[in-house]
Amino acid sequence: MKKLLKLFTVLAIVMFTSNTFAEELGLKISNLNLTAPAAKSKKSSGGGKAFDGKGSKQISIGVGLSSYIGAFGKGGFQSYLGSRGYGFGYGYGAFWYSGTLSVQAEFGVHDYVGVGLVTGLGGRAYGRSFGGGVFYLPVGVLANFHFFQLIADKKGLGIGDDLDLYVGLNFGTGLAASLNKGGSNTVGGIIFAGPQFGVKYFFTDKIGVYSEFGYGKSIFEAGVSIKL
Repeated sequence: MKKLLKLFTVLAIVMFTSNTFAEELGLKISNLNLTAPAAKSKKSSGGGKAFDGKGSKQISIGVGLSSYIGAFGKGGFQSYLGSRGYGFGYGYGAFWYSGTLSVQAEFGVHDYVGVGLVTGLGGRAYGRSFGGGVFYLPVGVLANFHFFQLIADKKGLGIGDDLDLYVGLNFGTGLAASLNKGGSNTVGGIIFAGPQFGVKYFFTDKIGVYSEFGYGKSIFEAGVSIKL
């Protein structure tokens, strides 16, 4: 009987200590982070869409060709459309052209609409027959509808985080300075307007590349886009 009582006492002590140890072990295990770290995505946690919508800011810097409607000065307004030459430039048909370094800023005013400003430096030589050249300083406004972002949101397309397709309009004026070989230099202005279609692709949260086709501020241009 005494041996049986001793056996029950030992078993009780073992069970109590084992239970206490198990509870302590369970508590310590529960405090451990056993979840594997999530794989790092291509973009950081601060990344958004290719066009972030209302409140977003982007600046784009590129080079390309511009095509203006016409020029004005002391002699009045002269359309570039359909003419080959004038005091502020040279071209052919509706596509009078000038090499341009373009700087444009766009500000989101809606989930899929942005408005902005465009400026830059442009110009070209008149050619051997005329000599001299022309210098341009365009200043204008633009508006873009980012239709692919709308499609991506509606369809749940992840590519919308990187790719942006948009259409828009541009309008503006600027300075035109004609430097002629004979010394009869003139200073006047230009007018430009037209549509644009653009493509942007962001490799990181902030930096991407873009290209645009259209008329007015650019027939074609390509460069770098930066989110601010």
